[in-house]
Amino acid sequence: MKKNVVDSLISQSAAELAKSNERAHAFFGRHVLAVEIKKSSVDFLNIFQTRRDLGSPLDVYKSWEASVAAAYRAKILEEKIRILTERSVSLSQLIAAAQAKEDARLAAEAELTRLAVEAAEQARLAAEVEAQRIAAETAEHARVVAEAEAKRVADEQALFAAEAEAHRIAAEAAEQARMEAEAQAQRDADEHARVTAEAQALEAGKTLRLPEAGTPQLGAVAGVISVTAGSGLFLDATIQAAIEILAALVGTAVSSTTAVGIGTLLYSPSLGNGELPGRMLDLPARVLMPDLPDALNDVAATGGTVDMPYRIYGDQSKYSVVATQAEGGFSPKVPVRALILDPVANAYTFTTSDTPPITLTFPIAAPENSSTTTVAQPIETPAYTGITLEPIEVKAEPLPATSPLDIRDAIYVYPVNSGLPPVYVVFSSPYEGATTKGEHSGRMYDPDNAGGPTQNLDWTTASVTQNGIDLVKLHTGRFEPSDANAVMIDRLEKILRSELSMTDTDKRFYTHELRELERYRALGVADGVEGEVWNNAHTATLEDYKLKDSSE
Repeated sequence: MKKNVVDSLISQSAAELAKSNERAHAFFGRHVLAVEIKKSSVDFLNIFQTRRDLGSPLDVYKSWEASVAAAYRAKILEEKIRILTERSVSLSQLIAAAQAKEDARLAAEAELTRLAVEAAEQARLAAEVEAQRIAAETAEHARVVAEAEAKRVADEQALFAAEAEAHRIAAEAAEQARMEAEAQAQRDADEHARVTAEAQALEAGKTLRLPEAGTPQLGAVAGVISVTAGSGLFLDATIQAAIEILAALVGTAVSSTTAVGIGTLLYSPSLGNGELPGRMLDLPARVLMPDLPDALNDVAATGGTVDMPYRIYGDQSKYSVVATQAEGGFSPKVPVRALILDPVANAYTFTTSDTPPITLTFPIAAPENSSTTTVAQPIETPAYTGITLEPIEVKAEPLPATSPLDIRDAIYVYPVNSGLPPVYVVFSSPYEGATTKGEHSGRMYDPDNAGGPTQNLDWTTASVTQNGIDLVKLHTGRFEPSDANAVMIDRLEKILRSELSMTDTDKRFYTHELRELERYRALGVADGVEGEVWNNAHTATLEDYKLKDSSE
């Protein structure tokens, strides 16, 4: 066959190649074509002059000529072997394909034979089954006809009594179904109202509403935070004075470690253990940088930044102005983000990428018969009385010698045709040391001051006891009275008396307050004392039960 012939030629050529390579090495002691021609020429001249027992000059030349011829013969043989080897491989593939095709044909024939045998056997079995079915149906039909006739006679005798009983049962079932449907409809309506209220409260809890910043002002979710009246100081003037102090420190050794306070935060005692709101200080961006770039909308479109000479840092107790530096200290780069018009809410808005997101809302009131080119007019935002910002006398003071401070600020730009100037906004947390975000709750807290590491707890198996209710009352009693706590404790007492079924909400409240009490005690806070650890203990308890904060 062809492959055997090709393989034989390969073997012959290989043997001839070995001989040619031997002759190609005979003259120089190496392959005659192994080096460039200049080197070979020098070697040839040396051998020709010494002759090394090769005989006459003619004999030397003929010996060299034979070695060169053998070298080129070897190259021809190598190419021949390559071509023959490719042909051999190709023939092997053809042979394998032909064998596979034959094997497939034989397998197909065997499969057809097997299928035919199986089909014949199935047909025989089906015929037997069908015959048995027909015989059974015939017998069953005769039996059913006989029983039906007997039953018809008996049924006719009991028909009137059965119909009367059926009417009575149907009427009772219909009434029961009507009552259950009404009760379910009421439950559905109550649940829909609860879910709607929770959703509205959740959305409101993530939305900061502020008017357009004509002057520096502080805001929270509930509204604008007031600045102390009659203090003799104004917040915008305080900021300008702070900038002047920092400008005088530029280039000094303390310029990157110094902050200038501009306002202190005063919290109302009525806040109790309720959520302290996150805060947002906004002011015209030109207050911190009079020579703002003109193309801020283009920067915002690409999610870019601008370099600001000054930024504002807020902690639990106050706000301070800090100077930025290209290297070391606070970075000058401040994100620039675009506000968009929400025609439904009649406000300019921006939603952050936080988890959960925070929505900034700047309500506006457009004049009557306004068009898209009419300059928007800011509207008043409700005041929030839980916190007051009091401007303070400015002076330079060192920054805390802790980990680098995180400034969450940005410049927000209105659409070009709005006629409103860019706003500088800085967010701050009301809880000191809250630098870690809970994995499950999403809240910021200080895990090192939360009453111990988080645990893997399960609230779903909770059951109410009188001792547990007493502990819940003991713990919640350390805070200002709360209608929500009162309602939940009343439900727990009714559950203990079997007047109510325990819902998931009841279980979560009950287990949360008990675990939070354990954390308070672990922190050394005496029963009945409010302390200043609520956020850490509360968040760590949410992490214990792997729950998301209801305010997030």
